[in-house]
Amino acid sequence: MSKKNSCVLFLFLINATVFAQSKKQYAHAKVSYTAQIKPDKSEGVYKILENFTPGLSKRVETVASELDFTLVCTDSTALFYLEKKLYSDNRAASRALLHSGFHGRIKQQPNDFITEELQEDFGKFLVSRLYQDWVLRDESKMIGNYLCFKATTFYTIMSPAGKVFKHDFTAWYAPQLPHKFGPSGYGNLPGLIIELQGKDFTLGVSKITFYEDALKSKENEMPQLKNKRLITEEEFEKLAAEDEKRWRDKRD
Repeated sequence: MSKKNSCVLFLFLINATVFAQSKKQYAHAKVSYTAQIKPDKSEGVYKILENFTPGLSKRVETVASELDFTLVCTDSTALFYLEKKLYSDNRAASRALLHSGFHGRIKQQPNDFITEELQEDFGKFLVSRLYQDWVLRDESKMIGNYLCFKATTFYTIMSPAGKVFKHDFTAWYAPQLPHKFGPSGYGNLPGLIIELQGKDFTLGVSKITFYEDALKSKENEMPQLKNKRLITEEEFEKLAAEDEKRWRDKRD
């Protein structure tokens, strides 16, 4: 494919995405998630934070219970977002959000998911990302009224110094709920993710509301992503690396 045709195709995909966002959709289910945060006290960053702000990590654990996340979904798409509210400790809440891995709203689609990367200094984007590769395990457990099965995945990141870090995740999904979605962009499993566990956080379902397919009201109207530039994950990582280099050059 020529460079010109590739450009035309990418612009077509962007326009298609924007058009799809502008068309109202109505959720079939609304899933509420709560958070538990347990910072890894063996990490160097934990000790640094405690030196500068004694007691912050404990406050992060406490305020995490105030975080309310919502996943609304149809049969083919879902949107994950943070409910707007006031917190008892804004600084601790911001830190708790970082621990939970929340960086903006996320739209899940059949083949990929789109994240709102709104916190970056080098720009605000919609980033298209592929789903995780899962390993389905034989373990199961009851969570509330649902029989859930275990799945695991991981991703790796490299520090500016070249050190590789591996992050493991465990999901417990319920096949009796055939929505292939979950919190924070984790999905594409044979059922709704009821619980997601990371290194120092757990997101768990607290409530599920189902809507009649014919219902079209403000109550179950799907939110839309912000109208930002859509880029690939590779493009985003390149921009992030360039921004990191600029920051390091200034510091040096």
